[in-house]
Amino acid sequence: MDHAATDIPPSPLTWAYVDGWVEEDPQIVAARRIAASMGSPALSRPAGSVLRLIAASLGAQAVVEVGSGTGVSGGWILGGLDDSGTLTTVDHDAEMAAAARSTFTRMHIPHTRVRAIAGNPFDVLTRLTDGAYDLLVIGPGVSLGVGEENDLLRQADRLLRPGGAIAITHALADDGAEPSHRDLLQHLRDDPHWLASLLTVGEGMAIAVRRPPEAPEADSE
Repeated sequence: MDHAATDIPPSPLTWAYVDGWVEEDPQIVAARRIAASMGSPALSRPAGSVLRLIAASLGAQAVVEVGSGTGVSGGWILGGLDDSGTLTTVDHDAEMAAAARSTFTRMHIPHTRVRAIAGNPFDVLTRLTDGAYDLLVIGPGVSLGVGEENDLLRQADRLLRPGGAIAITHALADDGAEPSHRDLLQHLRDDPHWLASLLTVGEGMAIAVRRPPEAPEADSE
């Protein structure tokens, strides 16, 4: 029997229930409204709850995000961290970085726990410490140039500790029509260093865990 053929897509009422099932911080709600007014994509509420769950499941102490938006995704990430966890979020648009910074201030997040940086994401990533991060998030509005998916994965491999994860929050935006996202998803799926899954939450979320390196075989005498 083909069990896949028996799957029934959720109805609009089901999706509406899922969207309202998780409560959202009022300041994240406000950040979502600001994003809409600025024409910026924002993480859906269910996708935000998944991102929060990933951060909490990893016991993440340090997270880096590319694509700050107005702070919607960052707010959800911070909700999954304990009081010592930190977030570094980078956006090429200074206005977006400022909006995210304002969101975190309204959420009463101490400045010692969050950095919202305006600049070229790749330039910033290259300056971050090797193996110091538990989670790398590729947020909304991030478009990669030709070949940049390889650069991004190299940075992820360098920045993440073994067992760390990468999450791409809008992996299926525009019905998966973004070539750079398709290439990145294919690399994550095919690379043996990553264990990946693609979820149909929000506009699609790809999650991949960096496998620990295999221990060298001991020489037999």
